[in-house]
Amino acid sequence: MQGNLTAPQSCKINQGDVIKVNFGFINGQKFTTRNAMPDGFTPVDFDITYDCGDTSKIKNSLQMRIDGTTGVVDQYNLVARRRSSDNVPDVGIRIENLGGGVANIPFQNGILPVDPSGHGTVNMRAWPVNLVGGELETGKFQGAATITVIVR
Repeated sequence: MQGNLTAPQSCKINQGDVIKVNFGFINGQKFTTRNAMPDGFTPVDFDITYDCGDTSKIKNSLQMRIDGTTGVVDQYNLVARRRSSDNVPDVGIRIENLGGGVANIPFQNGILPVDPSGHGTVNMRAWPVNLVGGELETGKFQGAATITVIVR
């Protein structure tokens, strides 16, 4: 018996660069409603580009998975900051896929579409949410997630 195992050598996401989404400065007085983005805030669009090389010889499907690395409150809210007084998450981040299918992407095993050619772009949108309601402490926030390409 003999066989030949073929898989893409690597998949580059955004040419190996970190994907950064900058929400800018947010007026705290407009960021008081629980589980909502700030009043008048415009969500930020961003792209995830990928290149998995020549996939013409493999018959497997490719999937891209996103997992929150700074913690999650529930599957759709990535922890972006915790209150200094009690360590409770007070700012979160949500994302959605603009390309159709499932709109809101979970931060626990969230699956993003991948073109069978192994090359493409996923159009995304992100926005911050107030996780506790009421006025928040001033200061910076940030969240992080890992994107993994899976060959099946």
